[in-house]
Amino acid sequence: MKAWTLICRVALIASVALAAVGALHAAAAKKPPIVSPALVFDAKSGMVLFAEEADTPWYPASLTKLMTAYLVFDMIKRGEVSPSHEFTISPRANLQPKSRVGMGAGKRITVQTALEGLIVHSANDFAVALAEAVSGSEDEFVAEMNDTALKLGMTRTKFANANGLPQEGQATTARDMGLLARALIKNFPEWLPLYTKIDVQIGKRSFHTHNKLLEQFDGADGMKTGFTCGAGYNLVASATRNGRKIVAVVLGDRTGGERSQRAMRLLEAAFATPVGTAIDIKTIEPEPVTGESLLDAPLFTAARNFSALRSIKNCWGDPPTVAKPTEPNAASGPAAASAPATAPNPGPVTTTATR
Repeated sequence: MKAWTLICRVALIASVALAAVGALHAAAAKKPPIVSPALVFDAKSGMVLFAEEADTPWYPASLTKLMTAYLVFDMIKRGEVSPSHEFTISPRANLQPKSRVGMGAGKRITVQTALEGLIVHSANDFAVALAEAVSGSEDEFVAEMNDTALKLGMTRTKFANANGLPQEGQATTARDMGLLARALIKNFPEWLPLYTKIDVQIGKRSFHTHNKLLEQFDGADGMKTGFTCGAGYNLVASATRNGRKIVAVVLGDRTGGERSQRAMRLLEAAFATPVGTAIDIKTIEPEPVTGESLLDAPLFTAARNFSALRSIKNCWGDPPTVAKPTEPNAASGPAAASAPATAPNPGPVTTTATR
């Protein structure tokens, strides 16, 4: 009798456990996948070849430096500053956290050198130093950044500093970064070779690019990486083959390697697609999953599962908030696509590094 009672108790416990597991699986199945934004477009025509959450607010991290460079390029073009102009690194600029060059407060550098450190090494200290040198203060420079963003049609972007380090109110979208990238390519072709540099010599030290596509992808020729805990791993990548330039924007990947792999898959798929034709989703997935959408493919959802970033100290919080316009931006550059009703939580918020 005792044995039978014991067997019944074990069976009851097992059935409760199985029911609990079933409930967990059911809850997990109902939970929407955490996704991160992407955009691919033809640089010449601006035609969007692929878009995913392209209007979802996201932290820009060091992609901010694309706008920092844009403003300096524009000032050089207008004759307001020269690449050979020397200026002094301020104590405030010198105190910026890594990625940085760290020449020291009081040291003098040229605008050209600062641009090289900004673009190749993603130097946070050089970003602030440039802002102060050409506009008098970083605050004045940031105001110009936001004015320029609106002129370019970047209606969902707000900059708060010159280097992309975490700061309240700072946000962008994949589409807005696409608009900025296209404007850089169109308006300042003379500066594009700077984005192809793998190494740059500053003083007695050499600094290596964070953009692995320059070394791994055929035709890669720019543009900028970014990382903070809040943003994940961001990238605006350009590549040219047979005279055709394609730009891919990927935001929020879990590692730098996954960021590079996703961008390379998108670019490869774009080049394999005839001009004027959108990318076939199946060409992007290494192993297409029958009956599942691109967002549900295991490869993609795994890359965007920010729970893996919980191990980084102070790396969890709320998504960026930025006022959305009443209608999708249809100004210039990449064509508009439907905006999502709500933004997914991009997970982590703070860090002291952006690259």
